Amino acid sequence: MSHISEQKTELRAAILERIQYMNEQARTAESRSIARRILEELPTDSVICAFFPMKTEPDIRLLLTEIITRGQELFLPTFDGHALVMRRTYDLAHLITSDYGIPEPASDAEKLDAHTPVIALIPGRAFAADGGRLGRGNGGYDRWIASHRSQNDQSRYYGVAFDCQIVSAVPMEEHDVPLDGYISARGFTLAQK
Repeated sequence: MSHISEQKTELRAAILERIQYMNEQARTAESRSIARRILEELPTDSVICAFFPMKTEPDIRLLLTEIITRGQELFLPTFDGHALVMRRTYDLAHLITSDYGIPEPASDAEKLDAHTPVIALIPGRAFAADGGRLGRGNGGYDRWIASHRSQNDQSRYYGVAFDCQIVSAVPMEEHDVPLDGYISARGFTLAQK
């Protein structure tokens, strides 16, 4: 294991501990604040890529429902092997549980066209002001962002984070893809590259 890989493993564990230390009331309050800030800033004509939250991530389910209610196009991830594929979602009630235990669109749902400009809300374990993001370690989002960016330079990619997930720096390797910023309960922070 490389030195950077060890740093990533340690940071993942430290941030997970911080998240688990948060009580339910704090998680709910921050999740609502994050959702409100996103709704205030999102252009209503934008196509949105997002994620269905796991227990250790900000709960953005109400945000996802509001995006659909507004009539905006919403795409959520599915995994085809190790490849992340964004698929259209019309109703969260119609999501199916994946092999990973995460609700996702059906495998026959419409795929996002790679040339479509999007605002992507990206999960992760840790985020930094320079755009650094630490994920769960499988690289799915890094590969998807790199691929989508190579075909569409108008899209923007923002991490969605509890305040305790913000760090001064994220250990990055060559394959790690920086974001355009992150959103926390304190608002949007654009990457200072």
